[in-house]
Amino acid sequence: MNRFARIAVVSLGLLLAMQGTARADGLGTIPYGDNCWGTGTDADRDGLNDDCEYQVAFWFMPLFWFDSGESGFARRPYFAVKSTSFSTRTLQVFYMDTFFEDSGVTTGHDGDPEFQILEVHYSGGRWYLDWAYLSAHRKSSCDSSAWYSYGQLEYDTAIDSRNSSRGWPTLYVAEDKHATYNNLSTCDSGCFAQDYCSRTTYQYLDTATSNRLVSRNVGSTAVQLINSVTLNGKTERLLDDVEFTGWDDQWYRPNSQGYRRHLNDFGF
Repeated sequence: MNRFARIAVVSLGLLLAMQGTARADGLGTIPYGDNCWGTGTDADRDGLNDDCEYQVAFWFMPLFWFDSGESGFARRPYFAVKSTSFSTRTLQVFYMDTFFEDSGVTTGHDGDPEFQILEVHYSGGRWYLDWAYLSAHRKSSCDSSAWYSYGQLEYDTAIDSRNSSRGWPTLYVAEDKHATYNNLSTCDSGCFAQDYCSRTTYQYLDTATSNRLVSRNVGSTAVQLINSVTLNGKTERLLDDVEFTGWDDQWYRPNSQGYRRHLNDFGF
């Protein structure tokens, strides 16, 4: 074998080795694909396997970075899932953050119903994130909510090696106000430049139970699997057009509005 042939063989070997170790996009950890539709238990009667709904919501649940000054970490997240297209195997997951409080100094209130919607699809054995809608003071005077494509999002693969590009996204949470953004600069310009974020403390676990979304599927506004939740002796109605108190309901603070208006707007 001449020198040029040896160089070609070595180069091909290096290329194959690089391809073998490259991180694939999407998530291969979800044990459902086509069988997410039309199989198994379907308590909310939406054509989707209930366990598939949980697995997709579990694995794509965003990782949150909080600012160093955050004083309102406590939350008890819930989720809903719907199919938008069987032909393209596409789902949307609505993540209800359900923070206990907005602890802003001048605008604080009990209950903080920020949320995210992730649009994902299944293809060739893997699930891929396509779009994310991030609520940021939605329906308020400084609404900074927006849709982002997967290429506009960040992915902290070093924190969990099972993640990859187009896996679960990394989001930035505005200090004490809990609006979510795709990066630090977008956060700093949010709400008329009043929001502020930093990479200080990350969280993608449910702080109340240290479980990610176990038994937290609310179904839909039409077929409600969970609505009324009692915690710490106080009852919260997640899917109604009532005030959202975050299980605090302190007499000296106002309450936020509930989730139903957002769920209705996005067809959940």
